[in-house]
Amino acid sequence: MTYDMSRFGGSRWVTSHPDNVYTHGSTEPILSILDVRGFELRDLFLIGFNDSCGTLVLPTESRAQNAAAALEPAFATRVYLFGSRDGEDVWATDYNRRAMDGTTLSQFHHQPDAQGRQASPQGRPLGELRVLPGLHRPTSPPLSAA
Repeated sequence: MTYDMSRFGGSRWVTSHPDNVYTHGSTEPILSILDVRGFELRDLFLIGFNDSCGTLVLPTESRAQNAAAALEPAFATRVYLFGSRDGEDVWATDYNRRAMDGTTLSQFHHQPDAQGRQASPQGRPLGELRVLPGLHRPTSPPLSAA
């Protein structure tokens, strides 16, 4: 069974689109890049932190891997198990735009600290990481620039 992505659509800050696509924050150029590169825009939740970085939440590992492949080499990507609930896994692909020399442009890494807080590049706290109730988010290594 795959995770029902419509569970992400319950917030007033989340926008619903056709084919079970939900977005929050900056959606371009990611949606256009995925579409042009042949990635089927269905069953996903896009969390766009800005136009250079964000996270795609997908119901299967293969879709997460395909999203990462569609974004490479313009974006550094990382695929990982986002969490599981009621025996259903949710996968994610983090993306971070690369400069022409291969370094990442955005220094905003949305990895929480040990207490679940996030910080801006300047070290200011941004608040606590919020995850769906009952959804366990395993720890994962930071997004690499290579």
